[in-house]
Amino acid sequence: MAVIFVKQREKNSSEPFVIKKMKQQFSKIISVNNFYDEVSDIYEQMIDFKKNLILREDAYKKMFTAKGKAADIGSGIGLDSIALALNGHRVTAFDISPKMIAETKKNAIKYKVYIETYAYSYETIPKKFNNKFNSVISIGNTIAHVNSKQLNTAIKKMYGLLKPGGKIFLHILNYRLIRNENKRINNIANREGKIIIRFYDFRKNNLDFNILSFPQNSPKEFKLVTTKHYPHTKNKIGAYLKAAGFTKIKFTKNFAGENFNAGNSKDMFVEAEKKL
Repeated sequence: MAVIFVKQREKNSSEPFVIKKMKQQFSKIISVNNFYDEVSDIYEQMIDFKKNLILREDAYKKMFTAKGKAADIGSGIGLDSIALALNGHRVTAFDISPKMIAETKKNAIKYKVYIETYAYSYETIPKKFNNKFNSVISIGNTIAHVNSKQLNTAIKKMYGLLKPGGKIFLHILNYRLIRNENKRINNIANREGKIIIRFYDFRKNNLDFNILSFPQNSPKEFKLVTTKHYPHTKNKIGAYLKAAGFTKIKFTKNFAGENFNAGNSKDMFVEAEKKL
């Protein structure tokens, strides 16, 4: 099914025919909170929650050896929050989508951990949380949802949330590689009888990020939602971190801490510390 979907094209068009027809019916760009409200019911299937939880739990055990208070910004359905909580951290999860926060609560109960949850964006996290956390993470390409000005503000906000000596851990896809390869299809998943396709439309200064989902046996019953991604670079992120006051800035390509290469690394992870 997926192979037929990708290869079927309109004459004289570089866009898959099925995607083109679906986008003609619904291609409106929506806000980030509405976008994730819309996909909250399929998100666990889309990211293969159980497999990635094992990866995260092991990675955070090595990365955050001292138990403490951790903030997860853009928590989604709670994958990273639960991984941290299973490692003994006291976790506070923030997400702009109320429905994602509801899913985090359900998953916390399922995995028998306690997670404090709030429906806040980077900008709206109250000052009462400042200087409260030993670590702040924002994984799953969360920072791609904010523009350059908002990213600068978000990094300053995360600096304020940390205690002196606290660590920040961020993740974003390597959009330089995605653009160079002209790689529009991000991922195709077929889980529990549902096809979930993540793909891009390339714009001059940003990308439209789309999630298309439909039952395998009934593609006409599809849902297509679209929001914006901003392709932040290593240099930009590094400059904002330094300006905020972060030190020991390190860019890696995976949870194992291998060096990031802009020319071939799929992902970019960023570690940094707040001054003591």
